[in-house]
Amino acid sequence: MVLLEPPTIAIGTAKEYAYWEVRVRRFLRERGAPPDEFERVDARYNFSDRRITFYRLAHPSQELSVAETISHEMIHALLDQLGEHYAAQAVDLVGKPVGDPARTGGI
Repeated sequence: MVLLEPPTIAIGTAKEYAYWEVRVRRFLRERGAPPDEFERVDARYNFSDRRITFYRLAHPSQELSVAETISHEMIHALLDQLGEHYAAQAVDLVGKPVGDPARTGGI
């Protein structure tokens, strides 16, 4: 029987968000992709300490948007604890947290 720990949930600060945005833009630039292709992040899951950090949800008044974002990050947490690290990261390829209505996917 595998016991899974729920991840810690925290609210991200503007400074922390800016830090991750800079890292993502650098990552894109180093791989030859335009750094402007960066999509705003609503939440992120930190695999090393099982921490879900929420930033500025696009539509915090829309319950479905918030619920889908939370479930997306929870799936990351569960797969990671089960040792399915590749699957945890691959979730982003098939389902994205809901934010911009033009985005596809969702949980």
